[in-house]
Amino acid sequence: MIPKFPLFLTLLLGGLLAWLWATSHTFRAAGVMILIPLWLFLLGLWWALHKRGIRLKRLGLFVVGVIAFVAGFRHFVLYKGSADGSAMPSLAWRGELQKELPQLHAGAAAAATLSPIPPGVADMPRFLGPKGDGVLPEPDWQTDWKAHPPREVWRIPVGDGWSGFAVAGSRALTQEQRGAEEYVTCYDIATGKLLWSHADTTRFDEAMGGIGPRSTPTVDVTQNVVFTMGAKGLLNCLELTTGKVRWSKNILKESGGTKGPEWGKSAAPLIVGDNIICTGADNGATLIASRRTDGKLAWKAGDDGGSYSSPVLMTLAGREQIVSVNSNSVTGHDPASGTVLWKFDWPGMFPKVCQPVQVTADRILITTSYGLKSHLLEIKAGAEGKMTVSSIWAASAPRTKFSSASVFGTHAYAMDEGTFCCVDLATGERGWREGRYGFGQQVRLGDHWILVQAEKGFVALVKANPERLEEVSRLEALPGKTWNPPTLAGRWLLVRNDHEAICFELAAK
Repeated sequence: MIPKFPLFLTLLLGGLLAWLWATSHTFRAAGVMILIPLWLFLLGLWWALHKRGIRLKRLGLFVVGVIAFVAGFRHFVLYKGSADGSAMPSLAWRGELQKELPQLHAGAAAAATLSPIPPGVADMPRFLGPKGDGVLPEPDWQTDWKAHPPREVWRIPVGDGWSGFAVAGSRALTQEQRGAEEYVTCYDIATGKLLWSHADTTRFDEAMGGIGPRSTPTVDVTQNVVFTMGAKGLLNCLELTTGKVRWSKNILKESGGTKGPEWGKSAAPLIVGDNIICTGADNGATLIASRRTDGKLAWKAGDDGGSYSSPVLMTLAGREQIVSVNSNSVTGHDPASGTVLWKFDWPGMFPKVCQPVQVTADRILITTSYGLKSHLLEIKAGAEGKMTVSSIWAASAPRTKFSSASVFGTHAYAMDEGTFCCVDLATGERGWREGRYGFGQQVRLGDHWILVQAEKGFVALVKANPERLEEVSRLEALPGKTWNPPTLAGRWLLVRNDHEAICFELAAK
């Protein structure tokens, strides 16, 4: 006969854990990490105390056992950060060899010669496409990857980090960490060979999110420069052809704040007119505009700090503006002065990562997770140059942690706590939810397609269908955890994670 307390404890904690898992709860990984050790601890304590006469002896054995387990765990087991976006820990034996990549020589690589631009390559100058809105052209390549498999052009080791690629001509640029140096690297898209590298002596290392830079470079082809944001807020302006520094500064200090984002700066710089726009420190200005030519401050605006989202230039209610998702709000700013045109309060202690997605001429979709609500916002012209904002609906779906939604007409498609879903934009109600892509990334292709970079490394091509998940093709690409955004430069697909980068050529129609 099973004693009552162990049975009750197992049913209670097991039931709670099953509920967290069955509902894909935001904190299901935390439940595993807390509830299972708690169950073992309470069972051990019950074993030590429930029998009279030998309680002291058993309690001593219990305490010694706990101390031995903790000491052994700390001595033999290495915590390697989150295994996935749910924060489930990744563990390894301390004796396992850790990856060590050589440091690169700053400047132009020896004997590096730039290849001609390959057929099918198109510029992709920044994070999530030319406009930063996650919308790319309709595919002009074969969508059936079984019948027309993509060609692997090259595969190379890269340093730590969650940056994506920007592409300008034959140059593919990304950011990576190698030892104590944070690098901007430029590779030949035709061969994968290093063209140049720029190094800064700084290192970001966060226990859950890992090592290295998080932002994706922004290329300004007209000025022959590339702008990069380091994980600790270092904004660089580098020559596109050589990597030589034109100017550099710490954007966190200039924003007037003292605290950088806990998981590192990830917002990509935005070019607007003569300025480069960046987000600020957690406790500083919301946006900082620097002159593209020399980096001098043009303006700074807002007081809600920066988030993990990148600012986007949009036209809403007939007015061009910079839309920014911040620590506790969403704001619209005048591009010339930074003046706050409207502000929507969106408080929460957890990070905001989504990009605002335009739905209509005066509506945007903002999404998040961690128990907060996603919103469909409506922006209208107000009095004296100001604008007004209101929430049309608030809903629990989609729960996007690291990614953003893709909008097709009356529906949005997104990763809802790691599972793909479709949401009706008229009501905020979730339709279907299927397809385990994990905490990956996605971009919209034309009017029918979504390119998904799954967290486990494969790439999927999904057709937008409000009735069901319709996965058309799948490409086994990267091994291991992948949080980096994919880059589709015409028919050339570049994907990477924190140890490897691959370039594919998609078959032409």
